Amino acid sequence: MSVIAFSLARFTPSDLQEFYEIADPRLARGLWESVARQTGPDFDRLQVRLPRIARPVFSFERDRQGRYTLLFNDSHGWHGIGSGHTAGECLTIWRIRPRREASARPNLTAS
Repeated sequence: MSVIAFSLARFTPSDLQEFYEIADPRLARGLWESVARQTGPDFDRLQVRLPRIARPVFSFERDRQGRYTLLFNDSHGWHGIGSGHTAGECLTIWRIRPRREASARPNLTAS
């Protein structure tokens, strides 16, 4: 029996699940227009397009060493906004933070 090694440059099924847990609600609400996957021998990438913007705006990538990177594309090029050893760690910037309870908010009107 032969065992074929899984390329470190490829997203795992759990990586894709992590990404789409974030992407699906945004796609459904129309905040994101589309997600396209690109693969090569040394990378795997998911690029996000936003409505009314001609270029991909976000790119979630895994390289041949298995590192994860999240990039933002403004009018000047790509900029790193996240990285990590796991997909979840890299995508932390997009995780919704729980709202603080009203009682935990500071009272800004008190003297």
